[in-house]
Amino acid sequence: MSRTVACLFCVLKLCVGAEALTETLVELGHNATLNCSLKTVTDAHWYLHRQPQPPLAILRSFTSRSPDAFYYNITFRQKYSLETGHRLLIQNVTVDDCGVYYCAKKEDQSLLFSNGTRLMTTVDPEATEQPRDFNTTWLKGLLIGSAVLNAVLILLVSAISVLWKRVACQKNHDSPPTPEPPERTDSLEYEVIQLVPQARGLRPDHIASTIYSRVQFPNHELTTTT
Repeated sequence: MSRTVACLFCVLKLCVGAEALTETLVELGHNATLNCSLKTVTDAHWYLHRQPQPPLAILRSFTSRSPDAFYYNITFRQKYSLETGHRLLIQNVTVDDCGVYYCAKKEDQSLLFSNGTRLMTTVDPEATEQPRDFNTTWLKGLLIGSAVLNAVLILLVSAISVLWKRVACQKNHDSPPTPEPPERTDSLEYEVIQLVPQARGLRPDHIASTIYSRVQFPNHELTTTT
C-alpha cells in the first residue's frame, strides 16, 4: 500500500509540480485546521509528506457529517482529529508537524489527491522574549553568585590569617625565655703579683719567696700556679 501511495505521489508531482501549494501559517503550540478541497467526498484520506521521507498515512474519515475516523497509527489520536467537512485538526503544532498535507478520495479504485497544503510555523514573539529574559536572569544570578562566593572566600582567608597570627603570638608568650649565653671574655685577666720582702740577716738561699699568679681563660676554670 505504501509503495502504491508513493507512486501516486510521484505522478501527482509530475502533473502539478509547477502549481503553487496552499500555505498555512500557524504559531508554535497553537492548533491548525486544514480544509479538504475535494468535492463530493464520501470518505477522505489524509496524508503527510515530508521530504525525503515517503508519504505518511494519517487517518481516514467515513462521512463528512461525523468526526469519527480510522487512524493508521493509534498514536496519531493525540495529534490529529477530524472536524465536519473532512477538515483535519492538528493540535499543539510543533516543528515536526511541518510539511505538505494532502486530502485524497477513492475514485475508480484509485486515489484522487487534492492540491497540497503546506503547513509552516511562525515564531511567537512572547516565546522568543521568554528565553531571552531567562538568559538575562540566569546571567545576573551567575554574576551575583560569583560575587558572593568571592566575598566568602576573602572573609574565610582573612579569618584564617588572623587566627594563625593569634596562635603564633600565644605560642611565643607561653614558651620560656631562651637563656642568654654567658659573655665570653676574649682578654686574659691577671691578678696582682705580690713579692714578699726579704728579711734582714738571712742568707739569700734561705729566703723563701712565694709568687702567686692566677690567670683566667675564657670559659675555663681558674688555674693556680705556685
